[in-house]
Amino acid sequence: MQLLHTLASPPEVPGLIRPKLLLSQGALDMIATYVNTPVATEINGFGFIGRVGSDVFFVASAQDVFITQQTVTAGSAHVNGSAYALALDHAVECGRDAELRLQWHSHPSDAYFSPTDMTNIDNFGNAGGEWFISLVTNRDGDIHARFDRFRPERFGVEMQVQLYREVDAGLEARAREDVEKLVKTFGGGKRPRGGVVLSGTTTK
Repeated sequence: MQLLHTLASPPEVPGLIRPKLLLSQGALDMIATYVNTPVATEINGFGFIGRVGSDVFFVASAQDVFITQQTVTAGSAHVNGSAYALALDHAVECGRDAELRLQWHSHPSDAYFSPTDMTNIDNFGNAGGEWFISLVTNRDGDIHARFDRFRPERFGVEMQVQLYREVDAGLEARAREDVEKLVKTFGGGKRPRGGVVLSGTTTK
């Protein structure tokens, strides 16, 4: 895994270990493609979440985010029980119901958690879940995410969001093999600055 750059970085709070959400390039591209389809409404979707340790979560690929049948307006995407039921049906079909921990949606302008969004989050807790991650974005690519734990006690906090990509193991192995065979050290292990060497001449 290679971290590329930070998409959202809430302010630090002394004593708070802020959870991280890692989005693969494919997952981010899939969400952005949904959001930028030519419809003048918000759009709502779900996703599968993986977890590393207690405070690092990730969405691994484009296949891990999806939408269900829905009715939205130009200013709201209310997630009712039937929407979540459809998402859960899809997750069960995939054998991944335990990973259905992400709800994402778009706003037409600013990306922030509105009162409607907070009600949607509370509804996930009322449905019996232990924790859930919510993400809001817009067509400008602004992103905010939050982690909410409902049991044993209620706790919610905005997350740091980072983009990452997986390095293909085959490519990595090939690169290592090629470098070992073909790349010689220069001047006792030091490479020339600012260029490569052709016929004994450093070129920039």
